[in-house]
Amino acid sequence: MVALDKETLQSYQLLPASFSSASIRNVGTKLLRLSENMSERSRLDLKFEHGIGLVYNLEHSVILIFGRAELNFSVLGFVLKWALQAIERKLATRAYEPVKIQASPTWNQPSQRTRFVVDKKALGLLIEAVNLVAKSLAKTQGSFWVSQNLRKSKERVVREFPFVAGFYVDNNATISLMKGGEGVINDDLTFALIKWIYLFMNSSSQTQSLGVRDLTAKISHSLEEIGFYNMYRRLAEGRSPKR
Repeated sequence: MVALDKETLQSYQLLPASFSSASIRNVGTKLLRLSENMSERSRLDLKFEHGIGLVYNLEHSVILIFGRAELNFSVLGFVLKWALQAIERKLATRAYEPVKIQASPTWNQPSQRTRFVVDKKALGLLIEAVNLVAKSLAKTQGSFWVSQNLRKSKERVVREFPFVAGFYVDNNATISLMKGGEGVINDDLTFALIKWIYLFMNSSSQTQSLGVRDLTAKISHSLEEIGFYNMYRRLAEGRSPKR
């Protein structure tokens, strides 16, 4: 079973040890995409060569349950009736708690929690996304203007996420992680950098009308895979991805 919180993009799973972290991230990304094309409170039945799957798209979560073809649906239905309600109630009243990526899921860890967008690869993509946006705007607004507004936006983000102070903005409108700043890689990092981009994009009437997807088109496929655009959209709609 995999349950994905649609607000925080945090996943909870009970899976065999053969499932790697990369596999779980891949499942989470596809579940999120699938839910965006499903009606709320709907179910999708899947058939595989060696089993079946059920996808439940609820208000706060999307849940995948899969097993062998001989799965007893009468018993499953009885269990799910209260289990899905309990999951929704939990997510509706949740208080955000930082979690760490589990590298080796096992049956002995039934309450595993994974934020599937935070790792060094994602960090590199997010830094590149900020720099692509900055470089595009520097062509029309100038590097000085962009650098100044990047710093102002950064100051606002630092109030909520102090570790963002570990990033440096140079005079060429480029950000980088300062030496020794690897310690900032944690579960808030993705949201913090996306918020930085959002605040920068909305720092002036000259940038508010621009589309972040167009400005990051060069790496849009990779950003899509880590949930970047979904989180940015939720932030723009006033629906914080982390609360």
